[in-house]
Amino acid sequence: MPLSCSCDNEDADWYYVRPEDYRTYPVAKRRKKCSSCGELIKGGSVCTEFERYRFYKTDIEEKIYGDDGEIWIASMWMCERCSDLYFSFSEVGYDCVEPWENMLELAKDYADSR
Repeated sequence: MPLSCSCDNEDADWYYVRPEDYRTYPVAKRRKKCSSCGELIKGGSVCTEFERYRFYKTDIEEKIYGDDGEIWIASMWMCERCSDLYFSFSEVGYDCVEPWENMLELAKDYADSR
């Protein structure tokens, strides 16, 4: 997906909380793939966490989770290199760069457009 300054995700299956800063990947957890480039993230590595949630889909889920309907699901993680690019895009005004997009490809597209 090309770089864009506008967002349209009202009908998404799930949503995420935009991170404010880096964090350390927990040492006790299994390695995870970066949501952007696929590189493995090891325990103790600097990275970024994207906490995710969705809204209930059935009456049963509504009864279990209440009227708010937010059901927290597994976080997405981004390696340090991709996190650097993610935060850089945000600083220059591309607020709708998504964590599953390939940051390296987006950086190439950005450089080519200059």
